Amino acid sequence: MPLQSVGFFALGELAIVFVMALLIWSLGIPNSQESKLVHFAAVILTTLALIFLLSMAMYYWEPSLPNLNPSDGRGAKIFDRCAQIIPPIVTLVIGYFFGRQEK
Repeated sequence: MPLQSVGFFALGELAIVFVMALLIWSLGIPNSQESKLVHFAAVILTTLALIFLLSMAMYYWEPSLPNLNPSDGRGAKIFDRCAQIIPPIVTLVIGYFFGRQEK
């Protein structure tokens, strides 16, 4: 049952990616460089959020074994790695866009 829940969650995330692709395609190619950068940042941040959500789902629905500490499972390791790696990337992207000075 837990694997099936993660599968449904992953299908939901795939649906979100599909809707995002349709939105990007329907909006067309932006004219200005600034618009292109904002679209690129939005895609990066959304992708990182979806990866983090999937890691949380894997951690939550991971089958627990009686002789295994919950923090030793594969889902916990993936979640811990995502919790260490994703926030610096997000701050880098946000800092790049809000830290620039307009000329």
